[in-house]
Amino acid sequence: MVRLLIYGYTTGIRSSRAIERKCADDVAFRFLAADQAPDFRSIARFRRRHLDALADLFLQPLRLATTLGMVKMGRVALGGTKLEASASKHKVMSYGRLVDKEEQIEAETAALEARVQALLADAETTDDAEDQVFGPDGKDIDLPAELGRREKRLAKLQAARA
Repeated sequence: MVRLLIYGYTTGIRSSRAIERKCADDVAFRFLAADQAPDFRSIARFRRRHLDALADLFLQPLRLATTLGMVKMGRVALGGTKLEASASKHKVMSYGRLVDKEEQIEAETAALEARVQALLADAETTDDAEDQVFGPDGKDIDLPAELGRREKRLAKLQAARA
């Protein structure tokens, strides 16, 4: 379930119903779900039950990579412009600048935590909105209740034709 949620959220799919549908249609989702198709209610319940752990899970790799010195927080830009520079060995990171940089990284991490919380809240809002449209047990591919039986469909078609 964790793999499905992380992959779904990172690819922009926040709806539990859409994740369920992808488990049947999309090869990547099928692989991550071990060729299973969990019900959308199970996906939503899992997310609700483990909300705090999921929020922390999004930030753990970032914290680990930062601690190990594998990444630096900031922006990366590449360009081919040649500029004359005068680098100074006195501009090396001092303790004061190091403390400032650490505070900046903590602020950026807090901002990321807020984004993760917003992402999880958006997923919950999407599921709630779909529950309002399709009902708590309905799926978006289900026929409306009045068209569920052949006789009712035929009656609707005849009424429309008349």
